[in-house]
Amino acid sequence: MPNTLQSRPIDATLSVTKAARLLGVHPNTIRTWSDAGRLRYFRINARGDRRYRLGDLQRFLAAAEPRPVDGATAPGGGFGATARRTSGQAIADPGALQGVGVQPPADPLDVERHHLDLAMASTIARLGSGVQAAKDPLLAAAQAVRHAYGHHLVAIWELRQERLLPRAVAAASRAETARLTELPRRFGILGAALESNSRAMDRGPDERGGPAGTLLTDTLHQATLPVLPDGRPELAVPIPGTTEPWGVLLIIGEGPGALGPRDVDVTRTVADGIATLVAAHGRAEEVAHLRHRAEALRRVNSDIGSRLDLDRILSGLVDHAMVLFEGDGAAVFLQGADGQLKAEVSRGLSSGYLGNIREVRPGSLPAAAVDAKRPLFSVGYRDDPRAARLRAAIVQEGFDTLCTAPLLEADRVVGLLNIYHDLPHAWSDAELETVEALATQAGVAIRAAQDYERMANWAAQLQSIQQLGARLNRLSSVSEIGQAIATELRQLIDYHNARVYRVVGQELIPVAMQGQVGEYVDETPDQLRLTLGQGITGWVAVNRIAQNLGNAAADPRASTIPGTEDDLDESMLLAPMLFDDQVLGVLVLSKLGLNRFSDDDLRLLVIYASFAAQAMANADTTERLRHQSLALERQLRSQRELLQITESLLTTLDARAVLDSITERLGRLIACDNIAIEVTDPATGRLTPLTARGVHEAFYLEPWEPGETGVATWVVEHDEPVYIRDERDDPRVNHRDDGPNEGSLIVVPLRSRGGAIGVLTIERLGVGNTFSFDEFELVQLFAAQVSIALQNAEVFQAVQVRARTDGLTGLLNHATFEEWLERIVKEGAPFSLIMLDLDDFRDVNNSRGHQAGDELLRSIAAGLVRAGRDTDLVFRYGGDEFAFLLPHTDGTGALLAADRARQSVLGTDGAVSASVGVATFPKDGTTPAEILLAADRACFVAKRHGRDRVATAADGLALAAEFSLQEPTPVDSVELPGPE
Repeated sequence: MPNTLQSRPIDATLSVTKAARLLGVHPNTIRTWSDAGRLRYFRINARGDRRYRLGDLQRFLAAAEPRPVDGATAPGGGFGATARRTSGQAIADPGALQGVGVQPPADPLDVERHHLDLAMASTIARLGSGVQAAKDPLLAAAQAVRHAYGHHLVAIWELRQERLLPRAVAAASRAETARLTELPRRFGILGAALESNSRAMDRGPDERGGPAGTLLTDTLHQATLPVLPDGRPELAVPIPGTTEPWGVLLIIGEGPGALGPRDVDVTRTVADGIATLVAAHGRAEEVAHLRHRAEALRRVNSDIGSRLDLDRILSGLVDHAMVLFEGDGAAVFLQGADGQLKAEVSRGLSSGYLGNIREVRPGSLPAAAVDAKRPLFSVGYRDDPRAARLRAAIVQEGFDTLCTAPLLEADRVVGLLNIYHDLPHAWSDAELETVEALATQAGVAIRAAQDYERMANWAAQLQSIQQLGARLNRLSSVSEIGQAIATELRQLIDYHNARVYRVVGQELIPVAMQGQVGEYVDETPDQLRLTLGQGITGWVAVNRIAQNLGNAAADPRASTIPGTEDDLDESMLLAPMLFDDQVLGVLVLSKLGLNRFSDDDLRLLVIYASFAAQAMANADTTERLRHQSLALERQLRSQRELLQITESLLTTLDARAVLDSITERLGRLIACDNIAIEVTDPATGRLTPLTARGVHEAFYLEPWEPGETGVATWVVEHDEPVYIRDERDDPRVNHRDDGPNEGSLIVVPLRSRGGAIGVLTIERLGVGNTFSFDEFELVQLFAAQVSIALQNAEVFQAVQVRARTDGLTGLLNHATFEEWLERIVKEGAPFSLIMLDLDDFRDVNNSRGHQAGDELLRSIAAGLVRAGRDTDLVFRYGGDEFAFLLPHTDGTGALLAADRARQSVLGTDGAVSASVGVATFPKDGTTPAEILLAADRACFVAKRHGRDRVATAADGLALAAEFSLQEPTPVDSVELPGPE
């Protein structure tokens, strides 16, 4: 096929730009070839503007044509087959022009065009990925293609049903852009490309001769667009879609021969990129549309749900439905008292068509939707067998798709919402869910409005309901709402007793009650508790049907409350609190006497119950969020508190302080009614209460009887923690005398190195007022830390005892004596001091040995302890010296105690005796030094006057001038260690 540049005189001159367009390269490439001497040109003015003759361009193309040599391309070839231009013919397979076995040389024109194609592919890809921002990505793509290749016009058409709509146009002028309008699907080369695509998709891959749906043609042979002059070539490529082409990409060249096979390949690549752009944009639009629809639905529901004017509700419903679902028509049909359907509000529908719809006929689409209780739709409704009776009316009305949604209030259908589309509209699952939610909310609102209209003469009561409902919605807890309901219902209906029940699992729990006369005032929540299905209230909860009972006692479903009359003349009103197809509870009003309530009262209660249900649902949501927030806050606070408590406990070495800290801080950390700590008595093996706090503190401080068992003894025996959700269900629980415990228990062991040594018990009272599993774990962690602290305190106490006692005799040592003497003097109360010195004890050591002497000292020490009283303190003061501190003892009592001590020493072995001195505070001294000196002098006098006797401070004072005393040397000098 020869290379030609036709339709212009051979000597015609062209600008740089037009020459570049005809050769299919960039203008800079033309300038480069010109400067290199490869392409002739003429300068036409002093500025250096260039012109090219058509003949020179023709010769340049001929020189660039490859010349086969022995089946191969001759060296020095030009564009190669992929750069050839053709005019006036359709190309079925551009790849066929490349020849068989012909490889084009790396000509600069080919290289330049290759770079241009890659740049274009990159531009489209960047637009598709969002890297290159564009307000209108399709227009940006069209402009990029036109600018890069110098085309006359680039247009992107979207296929919608049987019409082609121009979505983006890049043309030489705005006039040409404005003249492109909507076209039929089969118009010209656009329709031919779509038809060619359909035929190609029907053939197998091996049968397809070229790119599916690609057409390259001369406008002289096809129906042309209104903007085209004769002679410009067109290239049309389908833009891929999901199941069929999304549209068509149209390129119009600048002049004859301006489009070639390479443009076909590039255009197909661009079309694929545009398809990606469309898909991405579609997904973004879909997400935005869904978000907008959800927000719009929320506003619509709020708008509809807040009204009680039926006309406004229906008008708002139709208007919102048309906006939400882009409908061409919509109508709300309600069933009248005569059973006939009536279009209450409609948009975009003729009265003639609406007059044909009088009832929901069996087998129709609305009947199927009512039976299924969900929206249904039909595309091409005129041909749907379910619309056979209305086919003529549908054809005359001219719509294609109908979606009908039943308006539900509980399980009752109150009407239909119909939405119409003139063009086929396949409803998505998301749209069906949205219209179902809208219809459900509208059904509740419509039913409420209908009830409101039927009771127009009770406008004051309805206004009161609205005000009370608004007030209920401002309350945040179930108990508050329940109490408000019981109190406020009196403004609507006269009653003697009101009860508000909540459904909790399989039980109906009374959350509020109010009695006005003696027959009702003594009712308790436990008496009123029911299971689902039990009694009239349980029946209403299960069947969701409000009841007006003129004689409740005669109803076979009735169950008598224990302690009340079973044949009481009583009227009852019962209404279920329904929300989102769930029963949240039941409102019950009672009044003494027969037939005391009217059906109008029942309707009022039903309406109020719907507001109460909404308030309860809001409270449930708020309560869940509050509990979650509190749980997280409590968990964080518990962990922080546990760290602080642990640090405090581990640094506390006083066991009593540890126990006091446990009860105080754990009770503050976990809400409870009782907390107690018990430890095992090593002597008896029984648990001994040490500390308790709470409402039943006295019960927990009662001592355990021999052989008595309970949860605490079980925990110690098995060394395992126990969590009891309901104390009534566990036989191990010891119940108080005032009745069975109603609450929850956590009992965990306190452990030493050898096992459980006690228990920590925490109790929360009330039915259903249970501990959480997180609290159970926290108490176990806490008990573990407490056990460590108790062990530390025990070890410290043992070390402290060792530090304060004499290692040989076990008596308190000299250092402890000084501390006690200092302390008892500061207290200022009378006391006596006895100093005892063994006589001739050295002879025992010398004759029997020190080991025998030590054994004798231990025996003497034990005898001295027995000689003293429980309140007396006995010390080993020096090597063979002992001391007694006798609190609240005068001189006479001290002399008796001193003589018992002397006799105790004498009777121990007979080998030694003791000299004893006695002094009394404050008579014989007012300071520690003075009282000690007085007792020591008396002891010395006793020894000087013959030994084995007792002397008083007065005896010692009489001889004070005759001798001087020496401070005895302490036997022990152990220092008190610090805490480990």
